[in-house]
Amino acid sequence: MLEPIAYDIGRLCKEKDKELTPKLINIELNTDGVKMPFDTFRELTPIFKKSFTGTTTYKGEEITYQILNFGKHVDLIKLEEADLYVIADGRRLIERKELQIIPKIREKISPNSSIYFPAVFPWEIPLLAYMGVDYFDNVMGRLAFSMGYKLTKNRMIKTDINEDTNRKDIKEDVYAIYNNNMQIYNEIIEEVRVAIKNGFLRNVVEETAISHPYLWANYIRYEPDIRNIPLSKGRKIIITSNINTPEVKKYLIRLDRYEPYSNVIVLLPCSSKKPYSLSQSHQKFIKAIRSSKVIVEEVVLTSPYGLVPRALENLVNYDIPVVGEWSFEEKELINNCLKNFLKKVEEKFNNYVIIAHLPEHYLDILNLDDVVITSKGNPLSEDALKCLTETLKNYKEMTKDLKLSRKGQRIHNIQQLAKFQFGVNFLPDEIFINHKGQIFTEIKNKRQQIASINLKNGLLVLTLKGGELLWNCGGRKINYVEVSYQIKKGSLFPPGFVDCNENISYNDELVLIKDDEFLGVGRALMSGLEMKKARHGALVNIRNVIG
Repeated sequence: MLEPIAYDIGRLCKEKDKELTPKLINIELNTDGVKMPFDTFRELTPIFKKSFTGTTTYKGEEITYQILNFGKHVDLIKLEEADLYVIADGRRLIERKELQIIPKIREKISPNSSIYFPAVFPWEIPLLAYMGVDYFDNVMGRLAFSMGYKLTKNRMIKTDINEDTNRKDIKEDVYAIYNNNMQIYNEIIEEVRVAIKNGFLRNVVEETAISHPYLWANYIRYEPDIRNIPLSKGRKIIITSNINTPEVKKYLIRLDRYEPYSNVIVLLPCSSKKPYSLSQSHQKFIKAIRSSKVIVEEVVLTSPYGLVPRALENLVNYDIPVVGEWSFEEKELINNCLKNFLKKVEEKFNNYVIIAHLPEHYLDILNLDDVVITSKGNPLSEDALKCLTETLKNYKEMTKDLKLSRKGQRIHNIQQLAKFQFGVNFLPDEIFINHKGQIFTEIKNKRQQIASINLKNGLLVLTLKGGELLWNCGGRKINYVEVSYQIKKGSLFPPGFVDCNENISYNDELVLIKDDEFLGVGRALMSGLEMKKARHGALVNIRNVIG
């Protein structure tokens, strides 16, 4: 049985002897009946067994397995409890939309159980691992060798090994091709493991799948469980041929929680440096805005995230090819995000102004009826920056009755970060933030730390007092894990687990409770859905407890 230790949609697991998956295996399995042909007419399926179960030995330990023999009729599958689920007819399945049964199987079984997909080519492994497969073999590498093909990470290359058998050094070439094919499997497995651990498995999937239409089609079809990635990875994500990535989807779902601070909205372009405020261009924008002494809501328009309020800029770290032209999908995304954001501005303030300090190619895509343009062709020119400052002064009266301040905006931004991360704002209106990102408040005339900002990923890390405030504010609507005993620092395992919020994501901050009483804070080692199905292994890293 496996113990998950890291997720990036796909998962990195540990076997009992500490070896890691995904990996290649060679295991003996038996069937006690006739296998159903893949294209069997539905009317004939009742005469075939669609499941073969049994036990086998793996690394000296007896494990149970279920061979899923459903052909193309994926709706006929009925899962039984097992340690290993084996996909029959994988070579036929992988070229069809029915491959989507893999994540559906993963969703239903225990995270400690594994999925084995036999007979794969190296370039198919990343997508299958992304979808939840743990075990593979190199049978197709041996078959390719026997037919005179050399494998690479992305394709087969025909050699002349079977055509010129009279050469004296043919034996060396034969061994070289065989060893190459086996090594390619080892290398792709190693790359997948590193990619999961470091959060770039999606990029490996795109690199290998894009050369194979059947893989790319299933990659595009796949709607992964976004609970299996952290809210912020703390590393740069690379967006290439597909802007509809899980990381972006997760951000956009939560963006709707954001509440604007001011009714003067300044639209700004993105920058290659992240966070934007560290770039030279944004430092000039910020200086021009502050020179006006008007409190504004700074909003960055960008692909693939659509819209990023200044308060959330530390959560997005990405790179995307810039070619000077917007795709239809990018235009639609930005305008939809802007429309939804401005609707919230109107609901809160009734009257507002939009100031676009944007390059021409941004202005061309905006679908806005009433906007003030201050960029004068080049938003970084002295004239444009001066125009921005002077224009903002004209709207100072609009904010007069709102009682806005720099300090108030800083507190608001931290509160909106909490709302984005946890679904509720649990932070008091009187908080103090030091240069280290530590957040304090006065409780019973005593200053207490309630959270800190993780400088790597921009998210809040809870202290005990912060966790208690969060629990009292949100109850079972927030990220909670219920336990059956008085916990200590360390790890929570299934025997002590009672219940949790199913929407907890991998790496989420959470609170631990017992009988509705707050006990401590920790970090999720798997999603809430996975916790509820786990039979062994660590579920939560318990960081701090009361007492």
